[in-house]
Amino acid sequence: MKKIIKLFLLSILCILLLSSCTSLIGGLSDSLYMQKDIQLVKDGAPSYLLLVEALIHSNPKNKKMLSLGIQLFSAYSSAFVVNDDRKIIFSNKSKEWAMMLLRTYPKFKKLENAGFDKYKKWVKSIGKKDIPDVFWAANAWIMWIISNSDSMEAMMDLPKAKAIIDRIYDLDSSYYYGAPHLFYGIFYSMMPESIGGDLVKAKEEFDKALEFSGDNFLMTKVSYAQFYCKAKYDRENYKKILTEVADADLNKYPETRLLNSFAQTLAKKSLEEIDDFFYDDDF
Repeated sequence: MKKIIKLFLLSILCILLLSSCTSLIGGLSDSLYMQKDIQLVKDGAPSYLLLVEALIHSNPKNKKMLSLGIQLFSAYSSAFVVNDDRKIIFSNKSKEWAMMLLRTYPKFKKLENAGFDKYKKWVKSIGKKDIPDVFWAANAWIMWIISNSDSMEAMMDLPKAKAIIDRIYDLDSSYYYGAPHLFYGIFYSMMPESIGGDLVKAKEEFDKALEFSGDNFLMTKVSYAQFYCKAKYDRENYKKILTEVADADLNKYPETRLLNSFAQTLAKKSLEEIDDFFYDDDF
């Protein structure tokens, strides 16, 4: 009996420690996003990422930790990883965690390999409370598909991942600074007309995303310039929007300072290289 009680107390202690560590990680993430020094984040983040990965390994069905891991690994890869082979490693890991997260939903686990009509039964079961988790899972899934766009097998996953974004769009299109609208702004800008591209719809979606994000999330403006303005070959607005981002006061919204710093760096680089894309045809 004493041994059983001892094991029980040890189990409770482990749960409490894991819970405390999870709360600490969440607090560290908030602090990370407010950080002013990008180099400090670049130098210090790897140890933090390894800790998050260890916590996921110890509790692979924890939705919140999986979601956090996806966000942090995706953000770090986008901001700091240049080597293509390393990018693939990060993308594969984020996608693996995305599927682990989605499989915590019994109906998804049952229907993920079923026909699309049956799969949509699970998608329809997604509620507002699920959005913070399934959004990041779908985002990682789609980014993995894009990075493997030369694979027919990967591209066949796109309708399933996109269906999750569609559901979030219907439930709360304002989520994460209007991310569902941003997704479709990029989607309609990138795709050829023959497979769904539509610049009129792209403009409508970007306008809604910009309405939700404002100056709080500058990556929306950068994406608008990079995808829509380039697709329209609109140098004037491309330059105007990126200049707004380059001149933005990053301290105005401290909770997104780090993300906006990334966006500002990208905007400045894009302005420096503007003539590489918008060139004089008569030159």
